[in-house]
Amino acid sequence: MKTVSTMLLIITILFTITACANGNAEKNTMAIGEISQQQLIRDYDAFQQSYQAFALSEQEISVIKGWPNNLHIDIYFGSWCHDSQREVPRFLKVLAENSALSYRLIGLDYDKSEPNGSAKKHNIRYTPTFVVYQGSKEIGRIIERPKVSLTADISAML
Repeated sequence: MKTVSTMLLIITILFTITACANGNAEKNTMAIGEISQQQLIRDYDAFQQSYQAFALSEQEISVIKGWPNNLHIDIYFGSWCHDSQREVPRFLKVLAENSALSYRLIGLDYDKSEPNGSAKKHNIRYTPTFVVYQGSKEIGRIIERPKVSLTADISAML
């Protein structure tokens, strides 16, 4: 009986150490700061899977191709955030249809901050937040999830 108790104790300790180590590994691999689309898709499975699973309609593609060339979108997201894992890959599909769009992907930590302080400067409180600019003027934001779709919501801002 003593041997069984000792084995259970050892297994419990090993399980606890492993769980803690995995939690720290996740924090260390969190995307923080600017990241490229290629890095995001390559290094974060949830984003890669969502990207592969999502498809735009022909109508959406037509609308996206008609957007003005002076659009810029800053995307503040959390690699740990389920809303980001859903919406950011969808936006990356939008980008694939209009190479004239400029954008920045900015990964945030749990406190919604990053090294350059851009998130704090722009009062980012939720992830993802898509800040849409036409020229140098902010024309709108999509916070957490679009009202209709990313394509429809950005088109409505225009």
